Amino acid sequence: MTGRVLAAVAAVMWIASAGPGAPGPGDRRTTAVEAGGSASFPLSAESGDYIVGRLESPNHPFDLVLVDADGADVRRLLEGNTGAGQFHFVVPGSGMALEARNGGKSGFEVVLEIERQVPLAAQTGMPETFLSPKIADLAERIAGGGDTGAFWEERAAEGTPMIEPAEREGHVIATFLWRGATQNVRLWGGPAADHTWMERLGDSDVWYASFVVPDSARLTYGFAPDVPQFDGTERENRVALLATLQADPLNLSPVYLDAPDRWAQRSQMVLAKAPEQPGMDGPLPEARGTVEPIAYTSQRLGNIRTVDIYTPAGFDPAATDTVLLFLFDGPAYQTDRAPVPEILDRLIADGSLPPVVAVLIDPMDNRLRGAELPCNPDFADAMAEELLPLVEVRLGLTADPARTVVSGSSYGGLASAWIVHRRPESFGSGIVLSGSFWWAPDGYDRQGTPYMSSLWMKDAPEDVRLWLSAGIYETGRAPGEVSILETSRHLRDVMRMRSVDVTYREYVGGHDYLVWRGALAEALLGLFGSS
Repeated sequence: MTGRVLAAVAAVMWIASAGPGAPGPGDRRTTAVEAGGSASFPLSAESGDYIVGRLESPNHPFDLVLVDADGADVRRLLEGNTGAGQFHFVVPGSGMALEARNGGKSGFEVVLEIERQVPLAAQTGMPETFLSPKIADLAERIAGGGDTGAFWEERAAEGTPMIEPAEREGHVIATFLWRGATQNVRLWGGPAADHTWMERLGDSDVWYASFVVPDSARLTYGFAPDVPQFDGTERENRVALLATLQADPLNLSPVYLDAPDRWAQRSQMVLAKAPEQPGMDGPLPEARGTVEPIAYTSQRLGNIRTVDIYTPAGFDPAATDTVLLFLFDGPAYQTDRAPVPEILDRLIADGSLPPVVAVLIDPMDNRLRGAELPCNPDFADAMAEELLPLVEVRLGLTADPARTVVSGSSYGGLASAWIVHRRPESFGSGIVLSGSFWWAPDGYDRQGTPYMSSLWMKDAPEDVRLWLSAGIYETGRAPGEVSILETSRHLRDVMRMRSVDVTYREYVGGHDYLVWRGALAEALLGLFGSS
């Protein structure tokens, strides 16, 4: 019989000299076995060796059994094999043999080959691989006795993250780097759905995390070195990163330039093909708008808060083309991470936008924000029945619902979609930035439909306009977890099914004001712009 030629793959040399019946890696032994008989192939192997082999018995049933030094069965490797059957096992002791048993009614030839044998001492695992070629080169340099000094000098000169070409068109390899932590480093933000634990390069001072990302990415990130980990809940250990979270010291584009220290700063990565953000660049106009804080006392909500009102330069309350923008998390949208007044100054001055009045609403604190923004009917009604009339009287204007837009990000995005749905007679447009549509009230039975989608599916108000956006990294942290990206797409599809005027955008970014500032400007231009 002529057997099929098999590739000989030998990891190591045979440990001991093989006798006439002991096959070594790459050896093929052909033996004729009579009906009901067997052929023995002694193993030259030590306890713990890993062995891969193949038994060929075309169209004729053979069993292959591992037997001990006394000939007793230890393990059946193949049963009724009628072709080229592969087997794998770890040698449990010395003096073992492989026994091929003919289970047919006539004699037949059988072919045995040992393809690979790996001694216990050589079972060290897969070699470490690196996504980044420069990290791979550095690992080789360190293994050869070199140090990391030149690598860090180059990083300081070029800035971080380290960007390298990727094989996939339209993508790059982005490597985030931290120098010198003792226990661990966690990447906050970045191109991932969750904060990423970074790897240490051997026992060097290099901690790294590499990603293949689209070359249009824009995102904020920070590092938390030596995060305390302790006997507590998973969430308690997770939020412990806030204790050491800080900016990347080698990043050349810090966020919050006026921050008092590195812990208050963050860093940004803006790749070559990141989309332009309207209103972010260029000199500010000579005539600029003003921001005036007012006190808003809510009888319905039972609290008092500050609301900042931006009015553009030369504002005329009688103008019929004025856009009235209500924006949640107002203080955050007045920082250099999302400078809404400056964005509006530029876009209004160059004629891209008509006059825009922005009502920037302070959430006061996280507890109150979490109670008011997620689909709270009292809050929605307070916006329509208290704050909107207050702004109208304060500025001497009459709001046009078609040009009155409510907007926000995260919980603020959820609230925006909710308020347009509940009070369309007051707020005829909504700009939803990374809406938290995973949220549902207690007792809601999802049955595969997010709560906000179910509201719009049941009842879609007429003559409203929505502008939705999400980041491609706003996915679930765990398998099966409902995400912002997933639920935003679902709501978009429901609105289109109900013939709602909706625009949808996805950005190469995450849950990030750096993304939301551009999305907000794009949305205002799309809804109310001159072109």
